[in-house]
Amino acid sequence: MSLPPLLEVAQRSELRRRLNARLSPLLAGVPAHGAISITLDLGYGRCDWLDTDFTSAQAFWWARPESDEWRLALGQALIVASAGPNRFPALRAAYAGLTADWLHCDADATGLQPAAHLGFAFDDEEQEQLPNARLVVPAVLLVSRHGRLSATFSCSGRDSEAAVDGWVHELSALGRSRHGKRAERSAGQQLLRQENPLADRAFIARVRAALAGIAAGRLQKLVISRSVRLEAQHAIAIAPVLAALAARHPACTLYAVSRPGFAFVGATPERLVALSAGIARADALAGTSWAARPAAEKTSDATTAPAAAAAPASLRLEDDKNSREQGHVVDAVRTALTPLCRRLTQSQTPEVLRLRDLQHLRTVFTGELTDDVGLFELIAALHPTPAVGGTPTHAARAWLRARRERRAAWYSGGVGWIDATGDGEVVVALRCARIAGRHAACDAGAGIVAGSDPAQEFAETEVKLAAAIDALSHAEPATALAADESAARTGTQ
Repeated sequence: MSLPPLLEVAQRSELRRRLNARLSPLLAGVPAHGAISITLDLGYGRCDWLDTDFTSAQAFWWARPESDEWRLALGQALIVASAGPNRFPALRAAYAGLTADWLHCDADATGLQPAAHLGFAFDDEEQEQLPNARLVVPAVLLVSRHGRLSATFSCSGRDSEAAVDGWVHELSALGRSRHGKRAERSAGQQLLRQENPLADRAFIARVRAALAGIAAGRLQKLVISRSVRLEAQHAIAIAPVLAALAARHPACTLYAVSRPGFAFVGATPERLVALSAGIARADALAGTSWAARPAAEKTSDATTAPAAAAAPASLRLEDDKNSREQGHVVDAVRTALTPLCRRLTQSQTPEVLRLRDLQHLRTVFTGELTDDVGLFELIAALHPTPAVGGTPTHAARAWLRARRERRAAWYSGGVGWIDATGDGEVVVALRCARIAGRHAACDAGAGIVAGSDPAQEFAETEVKLAAAIDALSHAEPATALAADESAARTGTQ
């Protein structure tokens, strides 16, 4: 997918002219603590924004291939970080202050709003590799949605005079990763999985300890996670990993958060909450089964069907264990949303969400919010659901902390976006990998309830880990991409 003409290097002078023409009238009206955004219509077309050098860029990428939605955020116009039990109210207060003095020029009448992206860790104290909770208004936001392309350029009031130079500089990350045809035909590079029998046995031991706590009546469900480390022959290029995830999981929400030398990427099937015009939608997703299928059948990532009409009984989704596991999540989501909604409905029968190699039970909630309830209140009420933590919530979190259950970066936390009107969406950060140079780590967890089998739960995490490992192993190494780019520049390809 080629870049829109206005973003090509040859058109930078025209881009500067258009941005300066729109910026000048706004400068007098914005305070130093406020923000300015300019949205340009880039015309018709589609772009996945994967011709981006994620290894050196401060970037946020979000995509739903099946829905033809692709977002790329570059740089930081404004940033707010927080941690601790009040992290979500702190982000809400900061964002409310920002939107009160946010000037937006939409001269091309795109109807789009400027937006910030956000992410947070599972635990409110974790700060490994990424800030615990962070909200960023990007310098540049590129959107490809339903055949239309747009770009929004933002700056703080205090940085407005140098804004255009900064925006053009951020665009230099574009067009520097040739993931396309090479990624499609490449077999990727060999990955060495660092086996850790001690960690594997520790996971089994934690599952047994969780079962003992459940049997004693202190808990009903716990989610136990594990990590697998991998090493490649060469530095892992990020864009080809994302291209592989998009090809294999088009119905999932794909995400990447990068800074120079590090990236957190994944493909999650689970929405935490979406908000549009006062209507909230949330998923209660839990219960897992899998069955080997011929490779030829693995062409479509996800479909849904009523559980009663789901696939073969061998998938076990209607087993008592899976039904109880998903039931805990349904109860928790309903309890969290009820006081925040005037009206709340849910799908009466769980549907089966069929992914490439896994199936889950899902119940969808839709609620009309009461006044003064926004996205951050919804996040605070819902996170963590029993799908990633356990139930009762406080007892489960205390149990996990006491046993030093670590969730690095934003694994099983959330990633998402919020626009200037307060609409937005957050997904649960699952099926993920943390990438730094030649090294990667993948994370997955399993829900433990009475009757869980430790060996089966370990096998479940292996299937979940495969989503990220498969994408990593099929990605082109960064060294090959660099050679490819050099050849392209010299005309030898």
